[in-house]
Amino acid sequence: MPSECVKGTLLLGVVVSVRRLRDRGVISPDALEARVSKEAVALVDQKIEIARWYPMHAFCELIDVDWVIAGRGEPTYLEDQGARSADRLFDTRMYQQLDFAERSGKVESRERLIRQARLITTITGSFYNFLKVDVTLAERSLDIVYANATAFAKPLEHTTVGFMNQINVRQGSKRRWTSERVRPDEVHFRMSLPERLAGQT
Repeated sequence: MPSECVKGTLLLGVVVSVRRLRDRGVISPDALEARVSKEAVALVDQKIEIARWYPMHAFCELIDVDWVIAGRGEPTYLEDQGARSADRLFDTRMYQQLDFAERSGKVESRERLIRQARLITTITGSFYNFLKVDVTLAERSLDIVYANATAFAKPLEHTTVGFMNQINVRQGSKRRWTSERVRPDEVHFRMSLPERLAGQT
């Protein structure tokens, strides 16, 4: 198994999207082969097993093709894809973290918020085998840090924002996430806190 991998449950959506682009003639087989590695091309015609690990670089190549061609390079396209992915995973009931997130009500303390966030973000380890995730509370924001994230390509920042925003939607929250790559191997996600939790000790 390659050192940096993604679970098939995330890969499946982009494989279906790229296969559709190719089969509809939006991108020719030759053009696809010119843009991505042989490994990525092979995945387009494979049956993707949702519980299996796949090479991260091939996943990122396919996401980039889908983003540039179908999404015209717009971040909102990827955020929408991330939201759809979240909905699919909520509906499968495969992940206890998402069941917990949907059942959780409005939090009334900073302590409960960070406990809940740490539990929900353990799902990241179910999707990627290389990220180191840390959750902290600043005075006015909830911060999630992805370290060891060099292989976590820029498009994935947008899909992750969409994914996490959809968790908020399913919880009845209007709060939204932003992302910033502060170093090549570190990405920060941030959500501002409501006044009732900001600066609370």
